[in-house]
Parts: sequence; structure tokens; C-alpha cells
Amino acid sequence: MKICQKSVLYLFVLIFGPLICVGKIWKEDATKGRICIGTTGRMSVPSNREHHYQNLRDRYSNCTYVDGNLELTWLQDENLDLSFLKEIREVTGYVLISHVDVKRIVLPKLMIIRGRNLFKLNVRNEMFALMVTLSKMENLELPSLRDILAGSVGFYNNYNLCHIRTIKWEEILTGVHAKPVYVYNFTQAERECPPCDASCEEGCWGLGSHNCQNFSKINCSPQCHQGRCFGPNPRECCHLFCAGGCTGPTQADCLACRNFYDGGVCKQECPNMLRYNPATYQWESNPNGKYAYGATCVKNCPDHLLRDSGACVRTCPVNKKAENHECVACDGPCPKNCEGVEVVHADNIDSFKGCTIIEGSITILDTSFDGFQEVYPDFTFGNLHPEMHPSKLEVFSTLKEVTGYISIQASHPDFKNLAFLRNLESIGGRQLTEYFAALYIVKTSLESLNMRSLKKVSSGSIAILENENLCFADTINWQSLMKSTSHSILLQSNLNATQCRLRNLTCHSECSEDGCWGSQSNECLACKTYKLDDTCVAKCDKDNGIYDAGNKRCEYCHEECQGRCLGPGNGNCTACRNVRDGPYCVHECPETKYNHFGECKPCHPNCVGGCTGPENNISPNGCKTCDKAIVNAYDPNIVEQCLRADEPCSPGFYLEYIGPQEEGALKSLTGKSVCRKCHQLCKNCTAYGIHYTVCKCQHYLSGEQCEEQCPRDHYADDVNQICIKCADECRGCTGPTTMDCIACRNFRVYDVTNTTVFNCTASCPADKPFKIFEDNVRDPYCSSEDANAVPLHGIEEDQIPAILGGVMGCFVILGIFMAVFSYQWLQRARTKENTVKMTMRMSGFEDNEPLKPTNVKPNLAKLIIVKEAELRRGGILGYGAFGTVYKGVWVPEGKNIKIPVAIKVLREGTCPSASKDFLEEAYIMASVDHPNLLKLLAVCMASQSMLVTQLMPLGCLLDYVRNNKDKIGSKPLLNWCAQIARGMAHLEEHRMVHRDLALRNVLVQTPGCIKITDFGLAKLLDINEEQYKAAGGKMPIKWLALECIQHRVFTHKSDVWAFGVTVWELLTYGGRPYENIPAREVPDLLEKGERLPQPSICTIDVYMIMIKCWMLDAESRPSFKELADEFAKMARDPGRFLVIPGDKLMRLPSYTPQDEKEMIRTLSMPIEGPEEIMDAEEYLQPKLDQMGSDSPPPPTPIKKFMEDRGFDGDSLNSSANNSGEINPNHCSFKCNCPENSLGLSHICHTRDRDTSLSTRYCSDPLTSLERDADRDLFMHVNGASHMNPKEVKLDLPVDQEDYLVPSPRSCTSTGYMDLVGDAKTSVPPFVGNLIPITTLPHQAVDNLEYHLMKHNTNVPSELPVTHQKKTNSSDDDTDEHEYYNDYDGLQRELQPLNNHRNETTV
Repeated sequence: MKICQKSVLYLFVLIFGPLICVGKIWKEDATKGRICIGTTGRMSVPSNREHHYQNLRDRYSNCTYVDGNLELTWLQDENLDLSFLKEIREVTGYVLISHVDVKRIVLPKLMIIRGRNLFKLNVRNEMFALMVTLSKMENLELPSLRDILAGSVGFYNNYNLCHIRTIKWEEILTGVHAKPVYVYNFTQAERECPPCDASCEEGCWGLGSHNCQNFSKINCSPQCHQGRCFGPNPRECCHLFCAGGCTGPTQADCLACRNFYDGGVCKQECPNMLRYNPATYQWESNPNGKYAYGATCVKNCPDHLLRDSGACVRTCPVNKKAENHECVACDGPCPKNCEGVEVVHADNIDSFKGCTIIEGSITILDTSFDGFQEVYPDFTFGNLHPEMHPSKLEVFSTLKEVTGYISIQASHPDFKNLAFLRNLESIGGRQLTEYFAALYIVKTSLESLNMRSLKKVSSGSIAILENENLCFADTINWQSLMKSTSHSILLQSNLNATQCRLRNLTCHSECSEDGCWGSQSNECLACKTYKLDDTCVAKCDKDNGIYDAGNKRCEYCHEECQGRCLGPGNGNCTACRNVRDGPYCVHECPETKYNHFGECKPCHPNCVGGCTGPENNISPNGCKTCDKAIVNAYDPNIVEQCLRADEPCSPGFYLEYIGPQEEGALKSLTGKSVCRKCHQLCKNCTAYGIHYTVCKCQHYLSGEQCEEQCPRDHYADDVNQICIKCADECRGCTGPTTMDCIACRNFRVYDVTNTTVFNCTASCPADKPFKIFEDNVRDPYCSSEDANAVPLHGIEEDQIPAILGGVMGCFVILGIFMAVFSYQWLQRARTKENTVKMTMRMSGFEDNEPLKPTNVKPNLAKLIIVKEAELRRGGILGYGAFGTVYKGVWVPEGKNIKIPVAIKVLREGTCPSASKDFLEEAYIMASVDHPNLLKLLAVCMASQSMLVTQLMPLGCLLDYVRNNKDKIGSKPLLNWCAQIARGMAHLEEHRMVHRDLALRNVLVQTPGCIKITDFGLAKLLDINEEQYKAAGGKMPIKWLALECIQHRVFTHKSDVWAFGVTVWELLTYGGRPYENIPAREVPDLLEKGERLPQPSICTIDVYMIMIKCWMLDAESRPSFKELADEFAKMARDPGRFLVIPGDKLMRLPSYTPQDEKEMIRTLSMPIEGPEEIMDAEEYLQPKLDQMGSDSPPPPTPIKKFMEDRGFDGDSLNSSANNSGEINPNHCSFKCNCPENSLGLSHICHTRDRDTSLSTRYCSDPLTSLERDADRDLFMHVNGASHMNPKEVKLDLPVDQEDYLVPSPRSCTSTGYMDLVGDAKTSVPPFVGNLIPITTLPHQAVDNLEYHLMKHNTNVPSELPVTHQKKTNSSDDDTDEHEYYNDYDGLQRELQPLNNHRNETTV
């Protein structure tokens, strides 16, 4: 198609050029592109191959935009030149390559295939946007192809095609369910292809670096979702309107547009051709409106196309017709011209469907109904057409004009009127019948004419004759219809008026004297009074929505009027059917307005896409969306204010792009930007944080971070708002030198002239060598005089020997006293030892050395140090005091497994003191071991310090109770209270203060097991301290006791107060304490005696426990052990203490072991890696049957063990077998201990092979023996009770205060860090005639002294033990993660320990 070069070149460069390559400069002398129309031939064989190639060459030469399909078929001459395709950049339909033998097909600039038309094979269900089949070409080179918006790609039976299988099609395919399909059904193997160029990142289209595949999707950050990007970072995403990639984040940086290109910017749709004018309340022409032509917005459509509703089209749609190059709605049926026929019969009646004009005449005869026999001019017979019922004539209902005549000469019982011609307006009379009639009705069975729309008979006479049943014909004023004065009117032998009246076939009373076509009021030629549409009426009934339009015409009110109206249009309504917009009634408010009680009110000017209220925000009473918005500083899901697109963010806010993965309230802002509040320490910022690279400090800059006030060892430079470090010898300062110190770290050196001025020094100078310590308030200082020499001046020399003698005498007396005391102590110890030995002899144990119980527990706190390469981070779970918490996996070095974990990463830029705090937090979390406390697994000391903990898939208990309120009954609530109390009792026992106990810091492992977390604020008390005083920092006021708020004093009793608030949260299903009271008013309310109200479901018994937790006198509050016992007791009869409607019918959400495995697997799936997923505890504490032991495990007092762990007694399943199954409402423990097993019972605590991830090991494998040592502590073989006391000698090393000294280790493992101390103890291989302990699995430390701790006096005082030399095991028997086991020093002796203090050492 040849078009004028100048005009087409200008149109294409202006409109279509930027569609493909935004940002490039188009040169008129270099661009000879044009738009070409595609083909739809599919794979049809051309009649002339040479002409076929020439047609393709002419069609696509210099073509850059194919509007339709690009079909390259039947090009079987391998020498054909296809370089004419090199300029094609975009195809709107599909690309088909079939039966092409040219070795290389190169489309170097083809960037996007839109797939608006798709190709389908009969043998496949897929729809293809790119199909290559039955071709012998070797390479299909499409190096610029970036996007296929719809459809799949298929490659079927191509003999030699190379490199296609190397392409990453997920980078290119965008459509839903789109995929590549490869089919090769030949017996001969596919051709071996040369490899891609070494510079190619992944696949390629052919040889050479220029054929490497480009990437802008699969290598994008997850924040870009399925969109494109121009870099790997989260902020380098393309706009959602881009296709094929981009050079920047805005709509103007797209390489191609997904929808429409408009003047350098990609848009969702072109500007409307009409716009709403709020001043006139009317839609009017939009001067900036454009038509959609393909994927481009154009001001005017090309001349060969039509305009239709803002789009350029080739043909008008149904119900529209073309007028002045524009598609307009038809008034009734759209025009359709048909040829007239000699006689209407059954075989040609359907050809008149939809006809509005018949070029010719219509003749209806008796044979039309009875069957028409064709007779040729030679009087031979033709076809005999079948009978036709008169109802078939209804096809003429769309007819408006007949250019010839109408001849009706037929009778039929059902042929009584001409209602099928009710829309006929004109009879042309260009052809006439006999009597020169244009309307010829003779000898019919008609009773009425019913041609109510007939207005004109242009030529010819009217002949209505011999119709014995026809009425109304004589009443019609035919002269008013006939335009020709030279023709007559013949009305003869029709039914007379008297007979018509008897049959009630008369005109309606509202018809005028001009007559009528029938008896209805809508069949009058003219009306006597008023005419409403085509019906004659007596008056205009205003109550029925009709008004007087003048000239004896009534009109219906506008459809939007409710009831009466004053005139035409929607602006004269007295009431509106839907809504009123100014003076006009409309069906709905325009986009820029909202419906306010039936009246359209304007939206805020910043709203985009409409609104539901007047507010300038995104809310149910504000905008649907906007170009830019300010997000609430405290709730990121609330939009406070909408802004214009060009309006900058306010000071103190930073700009952030909303990606396609956004959900919730900000979903409507996808692809746009929002203003977020900077950190409170920032005056202005470019991102959230307090690092100086993104934050301009509000107060002071200390190091690289903003601070509200300078640290103690810094002073403030108020001019520059920075904190400058003091001199090293200063404790606080006002300047940079040692002369500006407020206090000294070591010594002061006072100025000689001014004693108020001093200098700080680490050591005294030579001129003032003496160090003076006057009191504990002032710093020590340097002096030139010795203060100790002064008292000697007042003492006589002869008094000095007396003083020295007195001092020596005191030392002698003290020594004698200590000797006597030691002798008596040894005598008492020996007496007690003999007593124990005697008791052992009397009991049959002869005279072995006794086992003396102590209060020293083995130190189990070990911590794995992992490498940074072993951790893989996933999505963000939350934010903590020191950094961000990620979900992730831990891949131990050298292991083909990955363990789902939560990784807490120290925030970048944090000062060294925070790193110290970070390690303290790791130390605290590693020091605890309890089923209801979150276990720390490992720590990573890389460039960013990391804590690794168990992953709790069900989240925090606060969200859990809020989301499952209708499923939680009384028993789970009280069980959870008891578990929280047990965990806190463990912290109290180890002298640890949590400081931030709240329901948000309680995690759900399973619906029956919860764990307390967030020890970031916990502080470990010294052994002799009863309280901890915080130095500063934020405190959760509504959870704190009054002494914490007023004096910053934290004790275990203040944790009890927080426990009461936590229980209140739980029993109100996640209620907010003091919800409507500002935090600063809470202390005053507490002092006045006000407390949180009684929850609706709890009885007075439960509420009184909460009240006891909130006593102002800290010592009056209960201990956590008391609270744990109380709630455990209540949990046995929960319905008595909590009143919940439908309590017995409530069941917690189903959460099977398979569910937990599936959830953890789902959390781990997004993190790449082929490793097998394993639970953390399953890895750290291997199962018994994996340890190589053939002996069955020894018996374990399971119920006693569970009670020691704080679990309710009724939770145990007391079945006949010896395996303890714990109630699923509690932490799941499982021990399998056959009754005839021998050995130490604590070694039994392990998991069954099939236990789920929710099953947990006994946290302290020795506790079960503490309180049950008198019951089967050791079981003897064959009933032997006699042991040789000389066979064993047990000795435990202790220090001066009788504390257990750590035993030496032979293990050289460097993979762990013991934050508390080496806690390994040794176990003898044989005990009496027992089974060797070395045959049992190494599950826990075996401290025999610890077994007997806290026992009564009935325990035998001597325990015979037999020596057995240990056999060295191989390296394979030792697991590097088994950090509680040490069997190197197996021969150990127990010695009596006394003077033990009842204190807990961590």
C-alpha cells in the first residue's frame, strides 16, 4: 500500500516511533518506516511461489509496525533475501513461520509481539503468538525480542533449528498460562548446535555476542513482582504500563507500552474524546482527546479508517452505521439494501431479513402461501416452492422504503392485516402495476391495513379493490399521502362502513377525520387533540411523566426524571430518579463527583478515578486513588492525604514507590509514589533510618547515626549539631581536650593558680607523684605531698613497735581461731561421712564412697557459631530492637539439608556498643532451656551480626487469638496462661528479668504449645541483686508496674505485673489495655487505684489473681511458680473459671504434624536450594535409632518428668503401654521406654521417628531424676545388690565455695562458643553390674551428683560403681553439633560437698 511519503513519514514518526524505542532520536532522513497491514492466510499454499515472495517483499519493506499477523510461509528457496524484514519492531497479532528453508531468518529489531490475534493448530489446545513449523532454517534470530504479551510459543518439527531451546522463555512470555512447546517427531536426531557465545549470560538466538538473550524480568528484585526492571535493586522496577523493559522507573522510560503510547508516556488508556464540564454539568468535546489506533493514541484516524467511540476501526460494529468517517448509532435497524423479487415465496423470504430498503417491488400472491410453481418463458416448469405461513412475512418489519410497488393479491385464513409493514414509510413507485398503481391490494382476506408509518407514496395510484372483509380503507385521506396529482385513487367493492361498525372495526375516538389504519389509538393518520409519540391521547397526563410539548404534541419526561417534569431533557425534572448533578438528573455521578444523598458533590481536586466522599485521602469517605499520597506515620495502611502528581512531599517525609506486590489499602496506589514519614530523629530524609546517608538529623549526629542527645563520652556542638567524642581520660566533657572534662576516668591534676581548674591524666606526673583518694564522691587527684605520711608526724617513734606488735597479735589470734574452726568442721564432715557409710552397709551396699547431693546444675548453655555462607535470608518477618528479623534457612556446612529458621540481623551502621548488646542478647537467649522459652540455635559474627532462632510458623499469640476468637475455648486459654507462667518462672529461677512481657512477645509453635520470646530487653541479675535499674530507653508503659514507670526499677515482681496485663490481653481475645487512655495518664490512674476491667468471660476467681498481680506493693504480688500452679489447677476444670458461650463446641483450628511440616516447607520454598528441609531440633538432637544403639532405651518416669516441666498432670495419656503421649494442647513430648530396659532413665528422653515438627525434646534431661532418685535410680542385673566399694572412686573437682569446676575437654571443635562456661561432665562407662552406659545414645550430660540433688534422706548414701576403661571412638561417632556430650573423662569421683548456697548460677 503506497501512501504519500511526506505525510505518512510525519505521522509515523510523531506517533509510532516512540512506541518502540522511547528516548531515541529519530532522524527524518534515516527513517523510512511505515505501518503495514498483516495477513490472515495461515498456511495456505500460494498459487505462484515467485509472486508470493514478491508480495511479501512489497508489503513489509521499510515496515516497522505490523498491524495484524506476520506470516512467512512457503519460502522454500534457501537463497531468498529476507532482509526487508529488518525494520519490523512490533507485531500486533501473531508471527507464523512455516515451510521456510532460508537458513537464517533475522528480525534484528522485533521487540514485542502483542498477540491480539493468536494462531491455533487443530491438534493442540494452545493458542500461539509465535509458531515455527516444518522449516529447514538453521537459526531464527530475534535478539531484540523482549515481550510476548499474550499466547504461547510453539516449535513443531523443524529439521535443523538451533539455539531455541537455550532461550529462557519465562523472560519473554507474559500472558496467563503461556508456555513454550517443542515437538520433534522425526526419527533422525536433532542437529548438534554450536554453543552460545562465551559472553552470553544464559541463552542465545544464534552465534555471536550480539545474539545473546537480554534480561529485564527474571533477574529483577522480588519487589518488581512479575513486572520489568532496569536493574537488580528493589527500587529499579519499571512502571506497570511498560512492556519489554525500560530505562527508568517512570511511564516515560518504557521501551514499549503494554497498553497505549501517548506523546512520550505509556498510559492505561487514551484521553477520552469527551470530558465533563463541572460548570455546565455537561459532557463536551475534549480538545486533548485522542483516538486509540493499535497501541498508540492519535489525534486523528488515518483516512482509510473510521472513528468509533475513541478508536480507529476498519468497519463499524453492529447497530452502527458510517457517516462522515464516523460510526453513529442507527435509528432503529441499520440501513440494508435488498433487491426486489417477482413473487415472495418460502424459499426467498429469508433473504429479506434486516432489509430497510428494497430496490424493486414486492408481490404477494395466493401461490406465496399455497406453494409457488416457477414457469419459464418457454412455458416449462421450474422449481416448486413449498407452502409458506403468513407469519413468515414478519421479516418485512424492518422495511422502511420500497422503491417500486407493493402488490398483494392473496387470501389465507391467517392473513388478516399488513402489520408486517408497520414501519414502512415510503413507496417510491418507480415501477407500477396495472392501473399504474404503486399500492395494489386486490381480492385479499385482509380486514385492516395497519400500515401506520406510511407517510408518502411518491408516484403511482392507489388501487384497493374487491376485498370483501377490508375496513378502514375508505376512511383514509389518501390525498395527504400521494405526492403525484396525475394518479387516481381506486377504492371499490370493499366492506361497507355499516358492516365495519357491526364488526367493531372503526377508528379510535381520538383519531381525526383523516382516517386510520386500524382500530387502535396508535393507528390514526392524525390526532384529534394530542399525539404522544405515535399514539393519540386526550391530554398530556403530567402525573404519569408526560408534558405538553406544543403543537398538539405530548412528550415523555426524560428517563432520569422521577414523576413530573417541566419540559424536555434531564434539566427540567421536578425530582430525580437516581441522582442530581446541578440542575440535571443523571444516572450516576461523573467520575469527579460522589453521590451525597442523591446529589452529586465534587471530589477533592487531588482525587483520581473518582471518590466516595469529600476527604482528601484514600478511604471510604475519600478518594478511590490519587497520583501521590502521604502515608500515616504510625499505620502504613492509612493514607492521610492525597497530593497532586507534581506536588512534592512535605518536609520530614520521603518518597517511596509502590510496587505491584502491594496489598491492602495501598493496592490502589500500585505504580505510584507515596510520601512516608521520616524517623523521628530526622529533620528530613531520603529513606527510613537514622544513618547520616539517608537522614538529616533533627538533633545531633553521633558517628554515623542521629541521636536525640549526645552519649555520655561525647559533647554537643550545637552550632553544627554534631556530637564530638571527649578525650579518653574524661567522663563527660564540655570540649575536646582533657581540660574540658567534667569528671576524670583516672586522676585529676589541679592547676596551681586556680584550684577549680583541673586536667585529667592516666598517671600522675613527676612533679605530683602522689595519688590522693579523699572520698568516694570526688575523683582521685595527683599531689606533690604524700597523704599517708602526714599521720606519722604525730606519732612518737617508741609507739611504732607497740602498734606493729598489736597488729601481729591480731593475726595470730585469727589464725588460731581459723585452725580450731577448720578442725571442728573436718570432724563433723568425717562423722557425717561415717554415718552415710554405715547406712550404706546396713542397706547392703557395703562401704562405697557416698554420693553427696549438691545444688550445682550442669551448665547446658552452648551456642553454635555459624558462617555467614551457611545462612540464606528470605522475606522480612518483622523488626526488633537491634535490627530486622528475616525468615530464612540454615544450611550447615558440609550437610545436604536446610533448616527453616528466623534470622535477626543487626542493623547496618549500628555502633559497637549495640554489637555488645547484641551479644548480651545472644548470651541471655542461649542461657535458657525451657519448653516455653524460644531457643537460640546459633549466632553469626559476620559484617552484620545475626541471631538464629527457631521459626515459629503460626506467628504471635496476639494475632492468633484475634484471628481465631470463635474457635478458642476455656481450656486452651488457661493452658496458655499456665505455659506463660511456667516460662516466666524459669526466668525467675535463673534470676532473669524480661522487662517486656506482653502477648505480642509470645509465639505459637503449635496450638497447644507457646514460647516466650524477645529477650532484647531482658537483663540478667547478679546473684545477690534483687532488682535491676534501667539506664534509659523506651518502655511499654501500659504493661509496666508503677515502680518501673516512676523509678525505672525492674524486678521479677514487675514482670508479674506485666503477666497480669498479658493474661488480660489473652482473656479479651487480643484487647488493647487502656485503649482510650493516653499512655502519659496511666501512672496517675494506677496511683488512684484504677485497674483494667474484668474481662467478660472470666469469673471473679481469675480476676482476683489478675488484681493480685497489680498490687502496688511489689512484695504482695504472687510469684510465677504460684501463678503457674494456680492456672494449671484451673485448666483441669476450665468451665468453672471461664464462661464462654458454646465452650464445649469450640475446637482450635486443625493443625496436624503434616500441617506444620507443610507450613515450614512453604516458608522455606521461596529460598533457593536443593537441600532437604529438616527441623532444627531434629538436626541438633538426633533420634535414638540414628545413633547406632541396638539396645532398647531405659525406662523413664514420664509423668513425673512432664510434671517437673510444668505440664498438667491430666495432660498425660495413661495408656497401658509405656510410651508417654502428651495431650496435643500442650507441648508435644514423646518418650518410648520399655519396662525391662536398664540404665539411667534420663537417657530415654528422645523423639519417636514419626514425631512431627511440633514435638519437642525434654529441655532438661536430668530433671526427672532430681525428684525421683529414690525410685529405680539404678536397676541391677539378675537382682544383684552387692557391689565392691573398692571397684570405683568418684571425684568431682570443686572450688573453695563448693561450686562445680568445669572438667577439661579433649574435643578440639572450634565451631562453638560457650558464653557461660565449659559445662561438660563425665560419666563412668559402668555402674555396678549395669549395662555399659557407652552403649546408650549420647543424648545429654550425665552428672551423677545432679541426679541426687534435692532428694530426701532415704536415698542410699553409697553407690558402688565399677571401673571400665573407655574405648576411644572414631571421629565419625562424634557429631559436631552434639554440644552437651563429653565422654573423654569417664572415670570421675564424687566427693562430699557442703556449705552449698541455695542460689542459681547462670
